[in-house]
Amino acid sequence: MKSREQTKELETLPVSRLLFKFAVPAMTGTFVNSMYNVVDRMFLGHYVGEMGIAATTVVMPMMMIVMAVGMLIAFGSNSQMSIKLGEKNYDEAEKLLGQGWFMFVVTSLLITVFSIWNMDALLTLFGASEQVLPYARTYAIIIMLGNVVHEISFGANNFVRGEGNPRFAMITMIIGGIVNIIMDYIFIVRMGWGMEGAAWATVIGYSCSAFWVLSYYLRGKSVVKLKFSNFKLHSGLVNRVMVMGSPSFIMNMIASVQASIFNNQLLKFGGDVAVSTMGVIMSFNFFWLMFVIGMSQGMQPVVGYNYGAQKFDRVKRALYGSFAAVTVMCTVLFVVVQVFPEYIFKLFISNGESSIMKIGPKAIQDVFILLPIIGYLVICANYFQFTGRPMVSLALTLLRQVVFLIPSLLILPKYIGILGVWYSLPLADVGALIFTLYFYIKELKVLRVLIAEQRAKESAAVLFAPAA
Repeated sequence: MKSREQTKELETLPVSRLLFKFAVPAMTGTFVNSMYNVVDRMFLGHYVGEMGIAATTVVMPMMMIVMAVGMLIAFGSNSQMSIKLGEKNYDEAEKLLGQGWFMFVVTSLLITVFSIWNMDALLTLFGASEQVLPYARTYAIIIMLGNVVHEISFGANNFVRGEGNPRFAMITMIIGGIVNIIMDYIFIVRMGWGMEGAAWATVIGYSCSAFWVLSYYLRGKSVVKLKFSNFKLHSGLVNRVMVMGSPSFIMNMIASVQASIFNNQLLKFGGDVAVSTMGVIMSFNFFWLMFVIGMSQGMQPVVGYNYGAQKFDRVKRALYGSFAAVTVMCTVLFVVVQVFPEYIFKLFISNGESSIMKIGPKAIQDVFILLPIIGYLVICANYFQFTGRPMVSLALTLLRQVVFLIPSLLILPKYIGILGVWYSLPLADVGALIFTLYFYIKELKVLRVLIAEQRAKESAAVLFAPAA
């Protein structure tokens, strides 16, 4: 649809149909989008070798910082926009949109200048050895030159999805992902550009996505209009965006710190081959994570809109449906990891005698031993953010990523070596599950009360409605 009426579907269509409508395009798009880094590693593993995979692994903490800022703006703005649309407050929604675009451009330019100016120091901090540093530097500088288009393609696309157009958002990410794969083949395989080719392929892919999503607003297709007069910080709104987006921001900043600790611990206890192995593991990690993030992004407008519209029974059904979907998906991928670990690594390494093939299959089985429960943890934390309680979401995130994971990562390797790095992840999942269940059970009790009040109001409205 081309008008604001399309948002009405969020409170009228069956919840299961809405989740399917929003989540499937989001999953498809985020899956293709996740292939940026995965495909880079596949091509580099086959045509550059272990150093190429290690280099992209070392650059990952930097990319997580970029993503953290993007999520701060995108998720914080989008959560508020969904609620404002549910309240039928379109003027505030348009201010949030313009402010979001303005923040994408300014923050991405600042990050680009700072990172390029301090590139070697940052990469060394993130775990680059002397052998890996030249590969990582080449890749990272080009990636950061394309930071602006990355932020726009990711962030603005979330706005499109939030206003009720998941199909366009899916197409945006698919365009960028396909272009990236084609350019990887041309630059790495045909032209032999190695690290430079992988980086330029990624930047070109993001650029295509950014121009495509920009065309959505320039052609007047959007429900929430993009107005140049709103390209500024709006008093009051910016603080709410920061608060609402802070859980995702902090989660990804912590993930960046974790990735740095991982890389340094891997380098210390297993050398560059262990860093490369983690690169392959994290590539597979993108597969399940992007499915879960896609489900979460599909759930966000349904939950946010209906929470703002006080349709709490629909909120509960959306939450249940999301839990069921991610649990099934994570369980299927868990079976793949436990039964076919060697085949995962063969996607990235053509040499069967490679050192990665000797330690990788067992490592990935250890890391993902509790994969079936991880989707539940992510969805539950995001639910509290989407319903206007970011501090609860932040608390759950900090428990898993800081209280449990980082100490395990620092302590276990001292006693059991490289195995301590692999086992630190499932150990953190167990601790996080205990506390997440507590908040979840408490939230269900609140929802039951709100649903009872909602139904009482609806019954009273019907009872006292004037006769036709």
